[in-house]
Amino acid sequence: MPVMRELYPALRRFAGAVAPFGVAPDDLVQEALTRVLARGGLQGIDDPLAYLRRAIVNVASNERRRSAIGRRALARHGVDAAAATRAHYPSDLDELRRLPARDRALLYLTEVEGAPIAEAAAFVGCSEGAARMAVSRARRTLRKLLEDDDANTR
Repeated sequence: MPVMRELYPALRRFAGAVAPFGVAPDDLVQEALTRVLARGGLQGIDDPLAYLRRAIVNVASNERRRSAIGRRALARHGVDAAAATRAHYPSDLDELRRLPARDRALLYLTEVEGAPIAEAAAFVGCSEGAARMAVSRARRTLRKLLEDDDANTR
């Protein structure tokens, strides 16, 4: 599929930004592509990159919900869900991974790729106002998480 050869590097970088903890970016891209192909493929899609990015955000959001259900089930049985799912080593991405996939996607598109907010909103399927608010909220949340982390390490 020649289109995928062109799109894959950008899709993988994007998936790396929105992937929940423990989910490989390649797995997200593959799952999104599988779902798109099961629904008829990319024929007739004007912007395959935008369409596949939206599919990746949807898959990442579904995975995050599935993970939350698992953590709640562990908590009901007396298992410390946070400790059971936490990495065994500190990561620079821990704070970023606490944000919802859509917010990470919007931050990636606007901060890393330099996309205008209207374009980023179209990629993730929300209004421009909602995207602007989500980016602002995500920046504020990330800033607070990083400040709290700095305060705890001193």
